[in-house]
Amino acid sequence: MSESVGYPPQPNVPPARRVHSRTYRTWAHVLLWTPVALTVAGVVLGLGLFAAADADPTSGSSALGYLGLFAWGALAILSPLLLGSFIAGLVMLNRTRR
Repeated sequence: MSESVGYPPQPNVPPARRVHSRTYRTWAHVLLWTPVALTVAGVVLGLGLFAAADADPTSGSSALGYLGLFAWGALAILSPLLLGSFIAGLVMLNRTRR
């Protein structure tokens, strides 16, 4: 028997494009750029604290160096969370552009 008995051939139509809301796109940008901003701020803060601690060794500013280490330690501990947020933002942004 023939496979197309009584039925017309199926058209080759791509599926309808899903429309994402403005809020979805906004959250995509927030999830994408927040980890970038926090990482840059943490690195700059740590370097600034290291430079301030190294600039004047007589006034007991070694606490600034420890604060710089704390800032970098916080970045190291939070890096999986920041990376996860960045990847989620990339996926969401990719979905809005498809």
